[in-house]
This record gives sequence, C-alpha cells and structure tokens, in this order.
Amino acid sequence: MPDPLTASRLPRHFAGLMRDLLGRNPPEKMAVAVSGGSDSMALALLAAPWAEKAGVELTALTVDHGLRPAAASEAKQVAGWLGQRGLKTRILTWTGPHPETGIQEAAREARYDLMASYCDAEGIGVLLLGHQLEDQLETLLMRLSKGSGLEGLAAMQTESRRGSLRLLRPLLGLRRDLLREYLHREKQAWIDDPSNENPVFTRTRVGAVLTELQQLPGSDLEAIALSLARLQRANDSLDQLARQQLEEAAEISPYGFVRLPRAVLEQQPEEIALRMLSILFGATNGGQRLRLQALEQIHARLIARGEGKSATLGGAQMIKSGKDWLFCREPGRAGLPVLDIDRQRTEWLWDNRFTVTDLAPAEPLPTGLIVRALGPEGWAQLETEALAAEVRRLPAKVRYSLPALYLRGEIVAAPGLMTGKQAETDLNRRFKWRFRAFYWMAAAIS
Repeated sequence: MPDPLTASRLPRHFAGLMRDLLGRNPPEKMAVAVSGGSDSMALALLAAPWAEKAGVELTALTVDHGLRPAAASEAKQVAGWLGQRGLKTRILTWTGPHPETGIQEAAREARYDLMASYCDAEGIGVLLLGHQLEDQLETLLMRLSKGSGLEGLAAMQTESRRGSLRLLRPLLGLRRDLLREYLHREKQAWIDDPSNENPVFTRTRVGAVLTELQQLPGSDLEAIALSLARLQRANDSLDQLARQQLEEAAEISPYGFVRLPRAVLEQQPEEIALRMLSILFGATNGGQRLRLQALEQIHARLIARGEGKSATLGGAQMIKSGKDWLFCREPGRAGLPVLDIDRQRTEWLWDNRFTVTDLAPAEPLPTGLIVRALGPEGWAQLETEALAAEVRRLPAKVRYSLPALYLRGEIVAAPGLMTGKQAETDLNRRFKWRFRAFYWMAAAIS
C-alpha cells in the first residue's frame, strides 16, 4: 500500500500531476485562477515554483466581483500575497450588472468570461483552476438532485475547454484539509468567503449533505469518491464507444458540416445514440451548452419514432438529407461572432468551429480586418467570383454560416472557397481556415 500523501510531498506530487496533464513540453504561458480561498491559494503556491522550473510564464488572475464591500480589498490582498512570492497577478473587475437571483452562477460565469478574455488577449491557452475533491463530490450531489444523466454525474473533468482555452484542474483528487495543511506549512493565510456558509446558496446546502453522508455506516469521503471514480469509468467507456462509431461512420466536411448515415444512429443503443447526437450538435453549434432532456426529445421524435425531417438545438440543425443526417450551424442565427484580426497572433478561433491561421505573421496586415459569417450578402459577393464547383453545390443551409475575411465591408479572403485568380490574392493565400469538427470538444451535457 503506498504511503499516504502528506503536505511535504505535495509539490513533487503536483509536478507529476502537471506532467500527466501537459506532457514534458508545457506551453510558454499559462494562468492560474486565484480567488483567495484555501484551494486556489494552495494551487497558486504549488504552481509558481513548478512554472519557474518548467520555464513557464505564469500569471495569477483574481476577480473583484463587487458582490461584497470587501471584494476589492480582498482582491488587492490576494495580489499582495502572491506578489510577495514573486507571482505576477492581475486583478480583473466585474462591473455588473449584478442579478438579484442566481448570483453565484452569474458570478461564476462572469469570472470565467473575464479570465477567458484576458487569456485570449495575452495569448494564454491554459488556465489552472483550484477545484478539489470536495468540490467534485458536491457537484455530483447537485447534479444527482437535478436528474442528470451519467455524463453529468461524472461531474468535473481534469480538463475541459472554454472556446480555445484549456481549463485544467490538477487538484481534483486532493482533499481540502491536505491543501490547508500545505498552506499552514508555507505560513500562508487565505480568505474565507462568508457566502460559503450562507444556507441560501445551493452549493452550501449540498456541502452540508455531503458532510451528513460521511456519517453513514461504512461511508467516508474516500468511499464516495470511489463511487464517483466508477461512474467516471463507465461514462468514459460509453463516450469512447460513441466516438468510435463517429470516427468510423461520420463524413466531416471542411465546410463546417458533418454527415452521418441515418442507419448508424438507428442501430445504436439509446445512450450511445444520445452521446453521438451530443457530439454532432456540439461540433456545429458554436460551442453552446446542450441539455440532455432536449437531446432525448430529439432522439425520441426523429430516431425512435421516425417522425419529422429536422431539429434545431443550441444553434445547430439536424436535417434529413437522402440516407444521411446532416448537422450544420443554424442559418440566420443572430449573434455569429465578428473576430478582429488586427492583433499580432498566428491563430484565432471563430465561432468555436473554425481555426483561422495566419501563415505569414511577421508581415504587416491592413487595419480593420475582421472574420465574420458570409450570410446572404457575403455569398452574393462570392457568387461573382470564381467559386470551386464543390462550393457551388454546398447545401444552402451551410453556405451562410461559413467564415470569410472582410476589409471595410468587402470580402478579401475566403480560403477554400474561391478558385483561379481570386484564390491567388495575397490575403487569400496568407490565411488558412480549418473546421475543427467534434474531436476537440469536451463533454458538455448536464
């Protein structure tokens, strides 16, 4: 039996966790989210020396959420603590509006939005989060109480994504008391958020239930964690089976849509078919979250009963096309993003579907370049150009949600769409588009 993990061994253990997550070649720049609570403070103190040794430029991000009078001073306190340890810290401010209900969820989304925006602007692709074992088990109980399926009950993953940003949770298997023991050893204080003790908030009440569960005969935190690990194992196996079916049968178009033979979905057990639908809708909907109940309704109507020819979910459409199902972005959906290309970068992510790559980043770019959806007007512009034959045959529902590079309202690049002299323009040759399909997506059902 291995020796129990102690606070003194935690830094070496943490280095192993990071190696498992990042391999032996970590990125040049990373960020760590620090609220000032014990979990995130322990993560920051573990990550700082690891990053220095690994040659990673690490930035701590703390958010002044403005929900309590002390929020601003607490953010400054966190920055001061970390600054004393040589860790660069940035304070991000949530200016609101602050809702009267659903405060914790709104604050969480605001924090993620602020940190994701900062990371995007600074070219940071990895954000470390301090969720630990009790957080994981509380998430399990919260989702159990709301009727989640197996994928939701598998709770948080060590890695997920928010757009192009990788979210890593290296502490998920560690208990809070071990992290606090480490902070005591490092003589580091932390901030206790009074809202964590407020019974109004759902997570606080679930935490009390978790404490009660541990009092049952034969139960403790490790036993509950073992149940979660077994749920995750079953979930991962089903997910792997669904992905194998898609890898074998799905036809991925570089023009942003996916075809799947109707018979493939009809032959699957319901759980596998639901997971396949989740991946297919998720690949084409711009990254919006999917609800299991909505997927179940679509499966029951289109697959089990064979009623109807199409369904729309979260910004994507599923359409009968001959013997196939075609999955694509919903045309006409308001809010397709406009992406600024003025910044000095080599790659951008548009609509969570296409990577846009600059093949000559050292050369200057015109001011005002943007990437946005073609729409009817953009397609009309392209139709006056020399379009590839396969492009002219694209389904009408696909065309308008394809990206193009614009300058002052005119299309200046549409890689893969134009042929002949139009395709040989400098900007069209300089940029490359790639549809990322479903292989990049983390689980997104709850």
